[in-house]
Amino acid sequence: MGTTSIKPKHLEKIYVPTDANGLEGEIICTCGCRAFKIRYFGEFYEELKLSVQECGDKFGHAVKAVCADCGTEHLLYDFALHGFDGRIGNQGIVVSDEMLADFRTSTDDLFEIKMVLEYDDEQTFFEDFVTPEGIQKDYHFTMLDRADIWSWVVIELKGVRSGHIYQNFVNEELA
Repeated sequence: MGTTSIKPKHLEKIYVPTDANGLEGEIICTCGCRAFKIRYFGEFYEELKLSVQECGDKFGHAVKAVCADCGTEHLLYDFALHGFDGRIGNQGIVVSDEMLADFRTSTDDLFEIKMVLEYDDEQTFFEDFVTPEGIQKDYHFTMLDRADIWSWVVIELKGVRSGHIYQNFVNEELA
């Protein structure tokens, strides 16, 4: 089943891989802008490190980027859509726009964005998602769905004004 570069479907037009396998990339709006306002849902477990937030008996966690030039909103990540626990494990809630807050620091309100995505290898994905009858009954996965079911996500921000790098703004295992 060979190795190929992966690009998430919902990020197809804005995720620009910076490595050969597509696991690391930067976000560039379709208008060419690299600066974004960040909207998020989750709770901070350390200063400026965002994690899942409990919502009743489920969990929510999401990050959206809003282009500084054209205002287009881009969903980068939602726990309920992009990982096993939130999506297949039914532990996540899809975060609505009303639940999102604006991320700002004392020096920055616009950010450049880098993402690192980790996936199950093709054989593991095939065995865990495509062939099991229980999962197929509810989800009907194909190998093309592998690009949207991550085992790990890291989002790093760089302040446009300060140049400060906010490492691990999101660093979440999703398996």
